[in-house]
Amino acid sequence: MALISAVSVSVEKRLTGVDFQVEAGQTVGLIGPNGAGKSTLLQVLAGLLAYQGGVTLDDTPLQSLAPLERARKLALQPQFVDSSWSLSVADIVSFGRIPWGDMDQAIIHQAMRDAGVEALAARRIDELSGGEKARVWLARILANRATCLLMDEIVATLDLFYQHAVLKVLRAYAAQGKGVVIALHDLSLAARYCDRLYLLDAGRLVRCGTVDEVLDSELLGRVYRAPVHVDLAANPPVVLGL
Repeated sequence: MALISAVSVSVEKRLTGVDFQVEAGQTVGLIGPNGAGKSTLLQVLAGLLAYQGGVTLDDTPLQSLAPLERARKLALQPQFVDSSWSLSVADIVSFGRIPWGDMDQAIIHQAMRDAGVEALAARRIDELSGGEKARVWLARILANRATCLLMDEIVATLDLFYQHAVLKVLRAYAAQGKGVVIALHDLSLAARYCDRLYLLDAGRLVRCGTVDEVLDSELLGRVYRAPVHVDLAANPPVVLGL
């Protein structure tokens, strides 16, 4: 069942005729070099950018959904986010419940546990490191319990332990019949944690499919404009620029 489907989506000078789909239970990776259109596509799927083409959520046109309904079904984690106020971690995570009109403490505490920030609950956001803040924003998103999570470089500021911990949490989230879309630069992580990949370049979709179908060394070399070593038989799989 397709949770989100996009057909021939274009954004002037940023995306051209991109088709996209995420099904219930899937973790889908968006990959490609800087400027490929990954963040733009996520913003389109979240309903934050004007576009040409069609986007549906649970077979309903995205543009026809009321803002509150959309906020309950879709949750976007931008690449760069910060707080203008010195709020506690617990308060920030609780904001994830706003679309539902409740402050369900069981859900909020579970989200903090899943993101590994429960011990930081009383700390102020401006006292935390960049990686700690990233996990707080993740907890806020998890507290929403949206149908589909749209994550833009969520692991970029995390250390090795939390990169894997967070991606495991997101896969478990998707496995509950939900969908997760993650923009990733680390192709080894994409190979390990994603069910399907969409490779973008200069605003166009180059290839989509399973990890085996997309992570081809010759194709990646052309798109990234550098030699790429791919060993998907390794445990864990390895994809490296040379």
